[in-house]
Amino acid sequence: MIRQLLFVTTSVIAAAQPPSPSMSVPLLGYVFDGNAKAIRLISGVPGAASLDDVVPTNISLDSAFVHSRARAAIANTKEGSMALIQWSGTPQVVGLTTSLGRVTQVGFSLSGDRAAITDGASVEVWSGLAANPTKTARFTPHGGVTAVAMNPDGLVAAATGTGAIVLLGAKTQQVAAGGEWTGLAFLPNGTDLLATDGAAQTLMLIRNARTDAATSVVLSLDQEPDALAVSADGSMAAVASPGSVTLVSLAGGHATSVSCNCQAAHFDRLEGNLVLHMADTQSGSELLLDADASEARVMSLFSLNGGSAQ
Repeated sequence: MIRQLLFVTTSVIAAAQPPSPSMSVPLLGYVFDGNAKAIRLISGVPGAASLDDVVPTNISLDSAFVHSRARAAIANTKEGSMALIQWSGTPQVVGLTTSLGRVTQVGFSLSGDRAAITDGASVEVWSGLAANPTKTARFTPHGGVTAVAMNPDGLVAAATGTGAIVLLGAKTQQVAAGGEWTGLAFLPNGTDLLATDGAAQTLMLIRNARTDAATSVVLSLDQEPDALAVSADGSMAAVASPGSVTLVSLAGGHATSVSCNCQAAHFDRLEGNLVLHMADTQSGSELLLDADASEARVMSLFSLNGGSAQ
């Protein structure tokens, strides 16, 4: 009887204890891993981050452009089709009916609910990505498309092979000309636009692009620029060139170069103000740029769980 009483008393005390705190691994976001041909989570923190779990899709991916916070991606499949992948809940794959060829660039809105998609010849604008994806417009700028960007309100900017930067809408509006534009990025205010000029090797700022465009040089670069990204607070830009990444203060033009022995075609934004994923087009290595640290650095991302696509 005493033994039974002790058992009941012990069980009641155990049930009354609060649950032990659970440990969770910090998450930096999602990217497309070109080696695994899969969308993968980056777990950890800058300086101790790794490519982790694969987002299951049940389709074979060739490439994908990821909006990490929205947990959405526009993907090229190995069969030659285009798909929208979402994984805010159970992963879903929606085929997109398009007349574009292989997608080469995607410009997402800040929320990730809209996107401008290009195959280098034309641009398609899609909305309702979170619920009911719908193609709302198509444009074929003269000379093709070398870069594309979308502001928080869905305004689309495209750089063309004829050297122009245009805003696409009911009426096409030219805001710059005479460059070999390799990258475009709207600032968070949605009215100012950054552009990299490969011919002049400069970073340009186009203020009030929609209403009263005024262009100025932010920085002259030592090499031809490739990828371009803007920090979440709009104070800095990152420009990738062969062998380095240049970090630029947009207020004063002060620049810092970070050597990486790599070359990146585009950046993927992760958690933080200016923490970016980039794939080295030469070696295929997956890299992480941490510009939020006191001393900016580029690090390799190692693969957990084998990295095989599911």
